[in-house]
Amino acid sequence: MATLFIAVWRDAAEVALGDPLQEIAVAIGAASAQSAAITGKDRQRNRIRLFADADCFVTWGTDPTALTDGTAGRPLGAGNPEYFDIEAGQKVAVIQRL
Repeated sequence: MATLFIAVWRDAAEVALGDPLQEIAVAIGAASAQSAAITGKDRQRNRIRLFADADCFVTWGTDPTALTDGTAGRPLGAGNPEYFDIEAGQKVAVIQRL
């Protein structure tokens, strides 16, 4: 089964340095799946690295749902890590891209 790997850093430079503070794995499937919440206080910003081993759409928020048509999510290519800044307490949602 395909997996989305999420690594979280606080106060990271343009690229994440050192050991991540949190690591999460979410199965990529035909239905939208959410990660655990990103840890931190209040609305603290975190740098996350998303790495998927299959093409997918990802989105984030307090209760996100990724959609296969891309209207709720960003495309993420298999094997191509991407970095984003999101707030503590948010979750990442993922769905397979056909």
